[in-house]
This record gives sequence, C-alpha cells and structure tokens, in this order.
Amino acid sequence: MDTGDRFGDYVIIRRLASGGMAEVYLARKKGLQGFTKPVAMKVILPQHAENKNFIDMFLNEARLCVYLNHSHIAQVMDLGEVNGQYFIAMEFAHGMDLQQISKKTRKSGRLLPLPYAAKIISQTAEALYYAHTKVDPYGKPLGIVHRDISPHNIILTFDGEPKLIDFGIAKATVTYREDDDKVLKGKFSYMSPEQIRGMPIDPRTDIFALGIVLWEICTGASLYRESSELLTMEAILRKPVPKPRELRGDMPVDLEAIILKSLAKQTKDRFQTAFEMHQSLEGYLNRSGWNVGSPHLSEFMRKLFPEEYRDIRNVLENERLKAQQEDSIGGNEFVEWEPYEEEKITAEPHTPKGDGAVVSSGPSKIPSYLPPAPGKGHARPKKNWGMVIIVILLSLLVLVGAGILLVLWKDDSPHGSAQQVTKVTKGSLHLESNPPGANVFINGKPRGKTPIDINDLPMDEELTVKLTKKGYEIYYLPIRLTSNRPSMTTKLVLQKQ
Repeated sequence: MDTGDRFGDYVIIRRLASGGMAEVYLARKKGLQGFTKPVAMKVILPQHAENKNFIDMFLNEARLCVYLNHSHIAQVMDLGEVNGQYFIAMEFAHGMDLQQISKKTRKSGRLLPLPYAAKIISQTAEALYYAHTKVDPYGKPLGIVHRDISPHNIILTFDGEPKLIDFGIAKATVTYREDDDKVLKGKFSYMSPEQIRGMPIDPRTDIFALGIVLWEICTGASLYRESSELLTMEAILRKPVPKPRELRGDMPVDLEAIILKSLAKQTKDRFQTAFEMHQSLEGYLNRSGWNVGSPHLSEFMRKLFPEEYRDIRNVLENERLKAQQEDSIGGNEFVEWEPYEEEKITAEPHTPKGDGAVVSSGPSKIPSYLPPAPGKGHARPKKNWGMVIIVILLSLLVLVGAGILLVLWKDDSPHGSAQQVTKVTKGSLHLESNPPGANVFINGKPRGKTPIDINDLPMDEELTVKLTKKGYEIYYLPIRLTSNRPSMTTKLVLQKQ
C-alpha cells in the first residue's frame, strides 16, 4: 500500500516496518469535524491470508491485548478485515525503540544515562507485572508470558513514556496449544535457559529477557550474540554473565546487583515477580537521588532524535490539515440532493433520470424545496390508474398463492409437529447495548446492530466481539461458547468519548 491509499476506514500515511509475515503502517482514521487519530496498523501480507495457523496467531494477539489496559503497554484500538486482509490498529507510540536509542548514543560517543536506563526498565517491569497477573472478566488468571522481550519491542516515546509492544507470540491460557512449549519462539539472543531447554515457562522468563535488555542498554554491548544460533544458546546456558562494572566504570554496586539477579540461570535465584524488579529499580533511583520523570526522558529523546521527532510531527500535522480540508469540502461523503431549484429548469422527456426528476441548466443560488408553480418548469405527469390497478391485483394473487402453498406444506410434512433432537453444533449470542444501535463485529466481520441475536457462532473457539457507535468508545468483549454454555445474553453500557 502507498501513501494516501484507503484501507477500510483508514488512510495510509507511510510504511513503518516490513517483515516476512506482516507490514506495519502509520495510518489515520478520520472522525467528525476534521478529527483524526494516528494509529500503527499491522496488516497480514496477502500471501499469508490463507494460512490458518498464522491467522489464528494474529487474532490471538488482538484478543490478548483486548484485556490489557496499561499506560506502558501499546493499546489495541481496532481489529478487522478488508478484502481478505486482517489488520490490527494499535496506539501509535511516536518514539524510537531501545535498540535505536542505544545505537544512537554509542554513535555519539556516549552511553544511555544509568538513571534513565533504570527508569525505562522499571516502568516496563511494572507493565509486565500487570500483564502477568491479568485475569479475564470472570476472574480467571490469563497466565500471560510475553516471550519476546527485546530492545526492539520497548519503545520510548518523545513524550518520555516507555511502551511495551508486540504480544504476537505471547503465551496465555486463552491461546494455549499443547505444542507451544515444544517450539522455540522469540529472538535467540533474549531467550531464557528454560526456554532453550524446552521446559515450562512462567513470568520469570520475561524477567530474564528484561535483565538482558537492561545489561545491554547500560553497557552498550551485546550480552548473548554469538556467531551462530547454536553458540548463542550455549552461551545463555553456560557462559557466566560479565559484571557490568567491567564495561562501565560509573556503574553503581546496587544497580549491578539488580541486573545480575535478573540474569540468574536458575529461576529460583531471580526476581520472582516483575514487580519485585520494578521496586528494586525504584529503590536504586531513590537512594541515588535521581528523581527521573517523563519530562526528563522526553527532553533527552527530542535532543537525541531531533530530525525524527520533527519529521513525524510534521507528517501528522499535514494529515490533520488534510482531514480538516476533506471535512470542509465533504470529500466523498453524502452530498445533499436538491431536486428543485430557482434557476431556469429544462426537462429531458426522452432520457428521464428518475420519477419526476429534472435537469438544471446551472447551479441554484437559493434552493427551494417547493414544486414549481403551474406553467413553470415541466408539467406533472399524469398517473396511469389502469396500470396501478393491474399491479395491485397481481400482488394480491401472489400473496394468496403463497399462503395456500404454506398451508399445504405444513399439513403434508411428516415432521411438521415432531420435535427434532439434534446435537448443538453452533452457539448463540443475544447482545444488547445502552444506547442501542451499536455496530457489532465478530472477529472483525460485521454482524449487524444491537439489539441482535447471532445464532451461528462456532463452539470452543476464542471470539472477540467489538461494538462501535459514533460518539462512543469502542467496546471489546472476548467470549468462548462451549457445550456447557452454548448461549450467552450480554447487556453492555457504552462510554462516551
């Protein structure tokens, strides 16, 4: 897709990243009065649209993120499908990832200030703890493990806010499959020893990976990056962790201890929760007297990446002006039809445009909604009453014939009064909203408006219900219908924007 292309309700601004399975675009969604919201849109490449396993993984990421609402986790805003291509629209985190930040600081002959590194990882650990302990609407733990913590998946925005992204291969009870633990998923350089060994994983796996990230952004070096994947995995399993103070002279002892504890080979020797790691890092900051906040990180980012900051900011400002211009001229939206005008009207009797339509020779300055006076314009056509009567009689005959056939069918059917006992293979959902009239989508496909009864839903599958209504926030509801609960009745209250 190119700049300016329309993709469903979105307009493509530019491509942000491209991979083997999906592409990420900066896009905008237009609203009322020129309002526009930038999003990061992940779109499955057309050649993979028929890959059911990949589609399932893609949809699972969206379902998983529906549960997550944290200031340091990029929010999912929309899930849908356009011409067979599935997409996820996420909060656009305007910033740079930790890999880019570390590279830029090294290029300038410096390293990331230690208090800044500690604050970024502390807030990321807080977000991880939130995800690790999240429960579903029924109070059941989701058991989320990210499994792909790396510098590429932690963004620091130009507003000074860390954002954790890409839960695409996260493991959770809602997306569990038996072979999950038998397949290595994630970046080899940031895997935990238990991941490599194929052992069961838990939140301490993410803590190990976050410790690698902290070690690297503090030292400016790579901890586990050998010449092959096999040697990298061998190093993670057996290579002792170099002490950060050996690479950075200003490394405090207490910060080094936090890093080394998170990198313990045995899970029992690490922080047992991400919140413990968060508290330890905050304790270091308090003891050192560094009161790091978003304004400090924001100023650091804008000075480190001045061109990148201005570039995206100018692009978004131009898109906002475009949206306002489109709104002022109406774009391709509804244009009011004014059939009667004050200017001279000429009729085209041989090429009618519709019942009673006329063609104007020029635009009207003052629209009139009254029919032209007698003698002006063209004469009102006379109704053909004979034809009207014939049409009415034919309609009555059709209705009477249909009624007779229906009665005969009911009488002759051997199963007409017998109740069939069948196995339930489809589930049903009765959905109401306050206010009513919300658009309903199931896994991105439109199903109608509330109140609504949907009776063809698959059983034993994770489904994501999305409700949208102009002026109200999007509502997501994950559901799963089973033989024990084949139907659901849900009443939802929409919140105003």
